[in-house]
Amino acid sequence: MKKKIIGILIITLMIAIAVLPVSGRILIFNKEKSLIEQDYQILASDNTEQKLIIAGNTLRCLRSYWIHIPPVYDGSESVPLVISLHGSMSFSFLYPFYSFRSCWMEGYTDMSDKANEEGFIVVYPKSGLIFDTDTRTLIFAFDVPIYPDYAIARQSIDDVGYIRDLIEKVQAEYNIDSNRIYITGLSNGGDFTYYLGAELSDIIAGIAPVAGYVAYKAPDETVYNYIPNPANPVSVIVFHGTNDTLMPYEENEWGIGVNKSVAFWVEHNECNPVPDVEISESGIIIKETYKDGLENTEVVLYKTVGGDHWWPGNDIEYNENAPWLYDSYKEISATDLIWEFFESHPKQ
Repeated sequence: MKKKIIGILIITLMIAIAVLPVSGRILIFNKEKSLIEQDYQILASDNTEQKLIIAGNTLRCLRSYWIHIPPVYDGSESVPLVISLHGSMSFSFLYPFYSFRSCWMEGYTDMSDKANEEGFIVVYPKSGLIFDTDTRTLIFAFDVPIYPDYAIARQSIDDVGYIRDLIEKVQAEYNIDSNRIYITGLSNGGDFTYYLGAELSDIIAGIAPVAGYVAYKAPDETVYNYIPNPANPVSVIVFHGTNDTLMPYEENEWGIGVNKSVAFWVEHNECNPVPDVEISESGIIIKETYKDGLENTEVVLYKTVGGDHWWPGNDIEYNENAPWLYDSYKEISATDLIWEFFESHPKQ
């Protein structure tokens, strides 16, 4: 009964957040600095708007998302669709509506700018509010079924059904090329990108997880909980820093690590297990390409030597005490490389 009451309260809060007016500027201010003036853009860019959807299978509920339509789109020709998933964010009772009044993944990745250049539609789904049993706090995060012990979220939110319903809704409203539907995401969104690529392999052409894993376990367990075996081949491009402080590059007590995450997709796409390896002149970027997969799929890994938990190519201030951080951050643009990969890997 207690869990049901907590679940109802969370759903009520989500509905309240989702139905807030989405136009205009944020009116909640920090005493020292307004939210508008923080590091990453808070409000949506031109041609980006927030919409609502009733979605999910376990419990259908009101969800919100941001959608960016490039100026060149007129509906006369089908265009690709990119789903961009944010990482987990802490919930604050001081600013309870901060997440749902922002589109920070747009500003963080510049994916909408790329959409304007290349003519694709990009959607930024909003996660639900769930209870993190490890930190005992509320967070905005996607409930990825491979996570251990996200008990409350699993009883109330169906994020997989949400994304499938969202894709169907966008397809119904816009002229989407059904062979060019892609998903990318960072951190928690990277984990969910891996999962959705497998679960929705019937409709997804390619995925681009940044700082994510394909399997997790509780520290006291020995068996990892993997994403589903994909029924169809899916092209995959992965980005991960070797010094990631939140999601270590190597296998650890709770996460499967990067090499086994990549190997999972190499195996299921039946790619050549021996990669082509390219190392940048600086030695910071190591690219591994696994070719000749089923239906022309490939698996590509970009390893940033010294890279931390970030989206490569995004803005970062130069630190003279750690210049290698800046170099590993700026040598490549994940956004540019992701789109280049997606563009060359439609569904066969």
